[in-house]
Amino acid sequence: MSHVCPFLDEQMGGTERYVANIIKVQSKHYDVHVYTTTCKLQKVGTTEWNGATVHRFYSPMVLWNINPIAFIFRSLIESNPDILHVHSHLYTTSNQAALMKKIKRSKVLLQLHGGVGPPPFRTSWTRLAAKQFYDASLGKFTIKNSDIVASVSKSDLDYVARQLSIPEHRLRYLPNAVDTDVFKPRVRKESSCDKTLLYVGDLEPWKGVGLLMKWIRQWKSADGDGVRIRFVGQGSYLPELRKMQEDHHKGTNGMSVEVLGPKHHSEIPGIMNEAAALVFTSYWEGMPTVILEAMSSGVPVISTPVGAVPDVISNMETGLLIDRSLESFQEAVTFILNDVSATQRIRQNARAAVEQRFSLAKAGRALQEVYSDMCS
Repeated sequence: MSHVCPFLDEQMGGTERYVANIIKVQSKHYDVHVYTTTCKLQKVGTTEWNGATVHRFYSPMVLWNINPIAFIFRSLIESNPDILHVHSHLYTTSNQAALMKKIKRSKVLLQLHGGVGPPPFRTSWTRLAAKQFYDASLGKFTIKNSDIVASVSKSDLDYVARQLSIPEHRLRYLPNAVDTDVFKPRVRKESSCDKTLLYVGDLEPWKGVGLLMKWIRQWKSADGDGVRIRFVGQGSYLPELRKMQEDHHKGTNGMSVEVLGPKHHSEIPGIMNEAAALVFTSYWEGMPTVILEAMSSGVPVISTPVGAVPDVISNMETGLLIDRSLESFQEAVTFILNDVSATQRIRQNARAAVEQRFSLAKAGRALQEVYSDMCS
């Protein structure tokens, strides 16, 4: 069993966290290999990690902070796995796996984790043109040449079926997964977290960080003095956020900003449990892993209804769904901070929903069914 993903244990986005979680399950039963990249020469090579054999290839550059440029094709050809499980179609690593399928006739499962179709937000014409060109060329080639196309989002599967005419028998829904033993409710120190909001993710336009910064600047102190918002992540907005941290260090408009920058994923459970709520304002998602991690931790989520988020968050029951207005955001924050009994109910419901639908065991069983279909 072999996985191909862009990063692993370095830049731990949702795709990488899914792979890290699922190999914990698979390595108990299979000989699991992971083909990934690294920007650090000292990490190039083969190591053991989470029970799997990880092959890291040097990437001298990363395009737009998400796409590592690395050559893994030769090693994929030599490995000749029974099933090649490729994660997302957006990467040069994915494109090389699809090319291997054409040459070696290997079984390829492509699992999408978002990023399908044109960006649903304003971006530069160069990025828009590049995405459109990629989708019509390498992206289309990668999707079309996979035996099975799976996704953590049913809406992404609908898009692929419509736009690329992928037949239904080649499409599968695979639930995202979270380690509920790692992300779990803990004893909360209310004095330190009762007014702390948290953002975790890439600090990029498509994540809605610009909108969140606008809301912070317009925040009205009467709606909640002493509210703090912490940012964890890296990306193009990091310098501007650090400047905002300096401007808001005294909480002059009722909200202070704290920028923690990039953190190793092992630190996230502790940071998560110091928050009154997770704020998620993205424009473009599949099924965001960080939302499941927050829900599993019993931390209420305030999110825009993007991607598959409405499939897991029932408004006012397992989280709060908001529109892209300051008023909607402030109402949700005020509700979470002031209605203790309702917030506690949301915490409990959210944890139960994740345990029922997005546990590692459930995700592992669903994936095993797809593997069995591919091999039969």
